[in-house]
Amino acid sequence: MKADGVVLVHGGMHGSWCWSRVLPRLELPAVAVDLPRDAGLDGWADTVADAASGMRAAVVVAHSLAGIVALHALARAGDRFRGAMFVAAVVPRDGQSYFGTLPAPLNRLRDLLGVGSRGDIVMPAPLARLLLCHDLPPDDTRTLVGNLTPEPVAVLNTPVRHRLPDGVRLAYVHTTRDRALSRRAQERYAARLHPAADRLYLDCGHSAFFSRPHELAALVNTWCAG
Repeated sequence: MKADGVVLVHGGMHGSWCWSRVLPRLELPAVAVDLPRDAGLDGWADTVADAASGMRAAVVVAHSLAGIVALHALARAGDRFRGAMFVAAVVPRDGQSYFGTLPAPLNRLRDLLGVGSRGDIVMPAPLARLLLCHDLPPDDTRTLVGNLTPEPVAVLNTPVRHRLPDGVRLAYVHTTRDRALSRRAQERYAARLHPAADRLYLDCGHSAFFSRPHELAALVNTWCAG
């Protein structure tokens, strides 16, 4: 693929801090972005594209909710990217929002909790520990939960379009002990990418950047060189 740089994109309620153990293990020049909380999905995609502006053949590595950001960045500035790796990432259908990917009972619960189309939302600490930290040691759990920040609901309601440019290589990294995204959900999301997308696997929970930083970095390095 001959990539010349990597842009790391954090998932929902996270920040560039989550890549601190992966970043120094990457062989190519790399940058971890912070998605601006006061911007919509267009602004997030532009942040990713801007981070790749000094690269001629960048690879975007998107974790979790950042799947929608990577798709949007490829649609808006696909000429800046040589590849995209989706790590336990959400991949809506064309025209579907993140909230649209949730099962109906969860959306009904969201309505009951008064989560509308505006404002912010953050995962409660007990739920974060259950879904995101079950295979992490206590210190890492405290770091992750303590760094979670509110997510703008408007972004989660924004439809995502699939406009994948020709020549962009794709991969989906399955986290096989994930509690936040089931194996079935990951299979469904991976299938929505190109049929030729590579399938890669990590034996860990959702927070692979903390639980398997060496292995995740090695996957990125090998894939970018392939």
